[in-house]
Amino acid sequence: MQTARTALRGLPDAAVASLCDAFADEVSERLPRVLQAARTRDPDLLELALRDVHTLGSSAFVLGENEAGRVARALEALLLANTDLTQLDSLVATLDSELAGWRR
Repeated sequence: MQTARTALRGLPDAAVASLCDAFADEVSERLPRVLQAARTRDPDLLELALRDVHTLGSSAFVLGENEAGRVARALEALLLANTDLTQLDSLVATLDSELAGWRR
C-alpha cells in the first residue's frame, strides 16, 4: 500500500484505497488462473493467462509495483511468442512472489 501511495501521490486517500482494493481483487482472481495455466500448460488456460498477465502488469505499474509489472510484461511476451516455455515456471513464481502481499 505504501508503494501505491507514493505512485498515486496527490490522489485522495479514499481514491488510493479504492484502487488498492480493486487491485487486490484483481490479483486474487487472476493470479490463480496464471498459476494453473503454468502448472497444466493447457493451451486454453495459457490463452486466458495471457490476458490476465497483461491486465495484472498494467495495474501493477499504475500502483507503483514496477517489478511485478516488469515480470508480468516478460510473461506476456513469453506467452505471445508461444514457442519456448522454459522460463514460464520461473516467471510465474516470481510474479506470484511479487504479488503475494496483494492476495486476499
